[in-house]
Amino acid sequence: MKKIILILIIQSIIFFCLVLVVQGKISRENENITYVSVSYTKEDTVKIFLDSAQYLREQGKIEDAINIYRKVTVMQPDNAEAYIGWLTTCFGSDRVDEGLRAIDQWVELNPDNTQACLYKAFAEAELGNHQKSLEAFEKLIELQPDEATNWIGKGQMLYALNRYDEALEAFNKYTLIDTTRTDVWGMKASTLARLGRFDEAINIINKNLEQSPDDPTSIYNRACIYSIKGDKAIALADLKSAIELEASFRKYARTDEDFRSLYEDEDFKNLTK
Repeated sequence: MKKIILILIIQSIIFFCLVLVVQGKISRENENITYVSVSYTKEDTVKIFLDSAQYLREQGKIEDAINIYRKVTVMQPDNAEAYIGWLTTCFGSDRVDEGLRAIDQWVELNPDNTQACLYKAFAEAELGNHQKSLEAFEKLIELQPDEATNWIGKGQMLYALNRYDEALEAFNKYTLIDTTRTDVWGMKASTLARLGRFDEAINIINKNLEQSPDDPTSIYNRACIYSIKGDKAIALADLKSAIELEASFRKYARTDEDFRSLYEDEDFKNLTK
């Protein structure tokens, strides 16, 4: 099944909670005294620290940048930019465990914050922690039951956990809200195939292809279905067509669980090498 890749691409932003007031007085002989007052609000100071932290990160001073993020989240536990900066800095420097701790703190202190839950769901999914990602998507659905994309995420995590009946329910929920996305119909079709409902699955893909005959994702998903069904010839024919239309499927198929039965097949190896 061609999955929606959950990748976080976020600009690193930080801030530090501090109010700084600088007052100066300039006097000159035989001249009027001029008072200069410069007041920095909390927002001004935050911007200063944001810029400083970004600079530190760009200079490779990762520990210094992370320390600022930590302090900020202590002083303003609900600030999204600080958590995003903290976690992306950690993820970008192979400190994944600490990045996850940043997300967990964000969610723990802001349990009803949908942005925090979304980052949690995406990050855990990217790391292959499907159960934890599922829990985050379920929290998102609790907070936003009519947000269709939450149901996609839940369906994908259930599929990855081999809980196909529940995954189908999630994809059904999505398609009740939004009928337009052929990629989600493809996920639903692959789930039906896992349940042995091959005719239904193939009918869904064929309907997609009636609208977009050269859609590589639909062709790829149909190849997945035939692979699950055990029809090697058609599976490889569709996979070849999908790769000709979209070369990235060559690499993707090598580790796609839907092709597991073909991993050691020489024709499959030749097609995907």
